[in-house]
Amino acid sequence: MHLEERRIGGTIIVDLHGPVDRERGDLPALLSRVRALANHGCTDIVLNVEALTHADSVVVGTLAHAYISTNRAGAKLRLQNVPADLRRLLTITRLDRVLDIVDDEPATA
Repeated sequence: MHLEERRIGGTIIVDLHGPVDRERGDLPALLSRVRALANHGCTDIVLNVEALTHADSVVVGTLAHAYISTNRAGAKLRLQNVPADLRRLLTITRLDRVLDIVDDEPATA
């Protein structure tokens, strides 16, 4: 998985691309990056998961940990462009009730 960051106003958008490679430590790297953003003052983080090609329970667990970490740091985490398979997993686990899911790009501030 490859991460790309961009800023729109006060929002940091992290675009996730490709399949998750557990051997390379993609999910711990994602969690570490989200925590670093939240701990360094970013209060609005959006994970654009549109180009994420595989979602399973480990991905959902990582997103839950990312949510907890950002919340504890006083930041807000949102998911953008959630594919159907990931949305289904979030619904099954009821994380769709906790995580803010958006379809549009944040407006410039």
